[in-house]
Amino acid sequence: MDSRIVIGVTGGIAAYKIPYLIRLLRRKGAEVKVVLTSHAQPMVGGEALRTVSCNPVYCDNTAVHDMDHIRLAEWAEILLIAPATANTIAKIAHGIADNLLTSIAAAFPPSRTIIAPAMNTAMWESRAVRDNVALLSGREYLVLPVGCGELACGEEGAGRMIEPEELVEALVDHLKKDRPFSGKRMLISSGPTEEPIDAVRVITNRSSGRMGAALAREALRMGAEVTVVSGPAATPLPSGAVVVAVRTAAEMEEAMRREFPNIDICIMAAAVSDYRPHKAAASKIRRSGNEKLNVTLVAVPDILAGLGTIKQRQFLVGFALESGDDEGRTREKMVRKRCDLMVFNRVDRALGTDTTEMVIYGRRGVIQRCGPVRKEVAARELLLRIAEISGKKNG
Repeated sequence: MDSRIVIGVTGGIAAYKIPYLIRLLRRKGAEVKVVLTSHAQPMVGGEALRTVSCNPVYCDNTAVHDMDHIRLAEWAEILLIAPATANTIAKIAHGIADNLLTSIAAAFPPSRTIIAPAMNTAMWESRAVRDNVALLSGREYLVLPVGCGELACGEEGAGRMIEPEELVEALVDHLKKDRPFSGKRMLISSGPTEEPIDAVRVITNRSSGRMGAALAREALRMGAEVTVVSGPAATPLPSGAVVVAVRTAAEMEEAMRREFPNIDICIMAAAVSDYRPHKAAASKIRRSGNEKLNVTLVAVPDILAGLGTIKQRQFLVGFALESGDDEGRTREKMVRKRCDLMVFNRVDRALGTDTTEMVIYGRRGVIQRCGPVRKEVAARELLLRIAEISGKKNG
């Protein structure tokens, strides 16, 4: 279980079992970070959790940065909330983010969130709790069953958090289902490219590289070995990826062709400059005496089409960025460039933004329309389609 897990501990008495759970997970090879709610702190010692996890413990009153919920959500593959009280279950079900843990839950994909309830039988069987659990299950959260037996209040019945060994089994099973790219090597191009006009000026575009970074992060979480060939992007890439930094289209083409024979899946998400100056000046062009400057542009090689010509077993995905709603060229591009999937999106709804709209095309036409959604959500949707279709192709 080579994975990164955030455990959110709420104020149930079963919190005392979490140090043992962490020990079991670390024996399986997992890296664990813990978030304590204010009601959980009296139940389990933060120092004990820090010692067994070998990582800092995060609490509302000790959080150093106001972006901890984003950083932890980006770091983790799985968010496990154990024990999960009725109060925290209700907050997550209704989008309330009033502490560090519920803020992480709001920023974390439901399909990778596991909730282990723990409460009194009367609370567990109440209509409000059952409705909240059903709401979460309908949104792809995995809500684990509760155990039966003696409760903290002295009564017998349903409501106990299941034992740490059972939690580990649930995590292992969930990770197996959620990692369709285990053993697969993925190559992603990302960001813009730059073509020099002179020693100072370049031709580039507004790509932030966020889509490529989101694809890399999600692919790592889904088990892939990821290499990213990236132009000078503003968005940082995940630490688990091998990063090949380039600037020009020619450098990107060389790097992509070098990596391509050794990979299983390639996603060409970079916004490559289509043209470059015929000849770049070696030094800065002076404005004085040059009120008009004519720059002759020549086309750069089509990297995606070039990869299509050497494709053998690889699954190849391209992006068709257009300035309008005309999707007609997307399928033609997909066939001409020998892609297995092609993603249509619009400049004004994708480039340099945090959200995107996309249409995923396959050989038989539209497979899925998505958006407007955050690029992290779009990346996961695209990867799920790639996993599904490439699996059939190779099955």
